Amino acid sequence: MADIVRSILSGLASFFLNPVFYLLVAGLFLFSAQRVRRERRSFHVKAYGMFNTIFRSIVPSLLMGLSGSVLLLVSGTALTQGVIVLFSCAYLVIMLTTQLRFLSPAIAGGLAMPAAWFMPDFQTPFSLINRWISEIREVNFFSLGVFVVVCMLMECLLVYLWGASQSSPRLINSRRGGLAGAHEASELWIVPLLLLLPSPSGPIGSAGPWPFIPDTGSSYGLIMFPLGVGIAQLITHTLPGRAVRETGHWLLICTGFTALFVGLAWPDLHLPFMAVIGGLLALVGRLGLVWYHHYLRESRPFYYTMPNQGIRVIGVIPHTPGARMGILSGEQILQVNDVTVTSEYDFYQALQKNPAYCKLEVLDRFGEPRFVKGTIHEGDSHRIGLLFLEPEMG
Repeated sequence: MADIVRSILSGLASFFLNPVFYLLVAGLFLFSAQRVRRERRSFHVKAYGMFNTIFRSIVPSLLMGLSGSVLLLVSGTALTQGVIVLFSCAYLVIMLTTQLRFLSPAIAGGLAMPAAWFMPDFQTPFSLINRWISEIREVNFFSLGVFVVVCMLMECLLVYLWGASQSSPRLINSRRGGLAGAHEASELWIVPLLLLLPSPSGPIGSAGPWPFIPDTGSSYGLIMFPLGVGIAQLITHTLPGRAVRETGHWLLICTGFTALFVGLAWPDLHLPFMAVIGGLLALVGRLGLVWYHHYLRESRPFYYTMPNQGIRVIGVIPHTPGARMGILSGEQILQVNDVTVTSEYDFYQALQKNPAYCKLEVLDRFGEPRFVKGTIHEGDSHRIGLLFLEPEMG
């Protein structure tokens, strides 16, 4: 039991020894700060705080880390240190782009698997690097493919369940030069994945048919990998929740096709190159998604446009009167305290009729009018937490 505890602690230590983890943490802070700057540039106020963005990624990351680790350990997926280093290098290449939209296990796997397949046999002056090269050349492609598929599944769930939970509102220029609204679904998750590490002196041994993946070793230790998952989708044509769900469906389809090719790489079939094809398919599918998002922005009409009546709500700041009244992004404010409004200035002036209480006539996303009302406390924003489709009045 003591050996297993030491192996678990060693696996946890490997998580913090991987430079990818620290680069992901730095990226999370930079991305959160950039998000706040963009919101201030559009509305002169932040919709979500920097640390709110950082800390709310922790629970989804841990939940997916636990789920993914269970899948990897139950299946008996084992990767050597050399292969983990290769996968980490693939992430480092992605990070060189500084683009959050490319931070995906599908892209990392699509880079790592062909690199492992074509890895030449060469020597360096460093014995550790030579051992890594040897381990990469002898990789079990089925085991690596299962790891990539599990990582892609975690990406699907993260994007589908949490990708649009706090999308960031923005003001942009439309194709005709006018002002339009948009939402950016932008998140970064750092998922800790625990898996087996083949080790001649490892404390974990085979038990009956487990591990179910053959030819990965007879005894194992544990290693933890910091999986980075990012989404950066600028949404102009529809509501953010609907667009991100569509993205999740795309990722799930890519995961399914990749899993199919990885399944054909089962060791008994002697077709390891099928896993490499699956990895390339994942890469093409993920890059295709980036292109598809660009196509939607360029071809579809804008959803957040100036309405014929009232003023358009682009976003609602949490824990404000607007949020408490249940006003949603995309709705229109027609009247405030029985005064018709057509601009933010009108909105502010109408609120002054009763600084402690307001009644709004709202046109919802389906074109149906409704009335909402609520109290305004001292210190609340003059916009009661609503972000409108027009620059803030001076």
